[in-house]
Amino acid sequence: MPAKRRDQREQEVATSERLLDTAERLFAEFGFDGVGMRALADEAGVNLGATTYHYGSKEKLYVETFMRRFRPTNAARLEMLQRAEKLAEGRPLAVETIVECMLRPPFMTVLKYPNFPGLLARNLFMPPAFLRAELEKEQGMALQIFAVALAKALPQLDPQILQLRLIFGGGSLLMVAGQMTRLGLRESPTHCEATLGALIQFISAGLRAESPTIPGLELPKFTAPRSRRH
Repeated sequence: MPAKRRDQREQEVATSERLLDTAERLFAEFGFDGVGMRALADEAGVNLGATTYHYGSKEKLYVETFMRRFRPTNAARLEMLQRAEKLAEGRPLAVETIVECMLRPPFMTVLKYPNFPGLLARNLFMPPAFLRAELEKEQGMALQIFAVALAKALPQLDPQILQLRLIFGGGSLLMVAGQMTRLGLRESPTHCEATLGALIQFISAGLRAESPTIPGLELPKFTAPRSRRH
């Protein structure tokens, strides 16, 4: 590749990354509707045309901003689980092992990128309509795969209770993610690992708890995603 073209390509990549970093911070703080493309371009130090050139629309920029962290994190969770299952050679995994596979990659992602927890919380609780299909494709099947692994480890647990407890576990992670700065986890690897270990123990204990009996109340039903694991 000629030097001029290589320099141009490197400049385009740098501009794209600057846009994404700025979008991550602003979208996390103000949400999709609270950030205009011109304000985002000004904050990133690029002209408005560059945002259109790289992403076409604010919707596409928002999706890419979120998915550039979420997609590889989700893939890392599944890879950890696959490695653990391979080592287990068909035996059920320990609950703590499954939970660590679920938690460690997203925990480390929000630890590394302090603006991402706000964006993650916004999109898991109230995703924009244009993001929902992409989010379900990434998240839905991953949750189902972990539910299958946990069902093998906890065969006595009612499937509806298990699905509900997975939601509880995800909520716990989000709460810790939002408190990382206050807890000082980014400044202390030791505290980081201790907190992650405590979170794994907490969620594992909740998953193992006996199924509750609540007379007169019926648990919600969950529908598994249609996509298949490849």
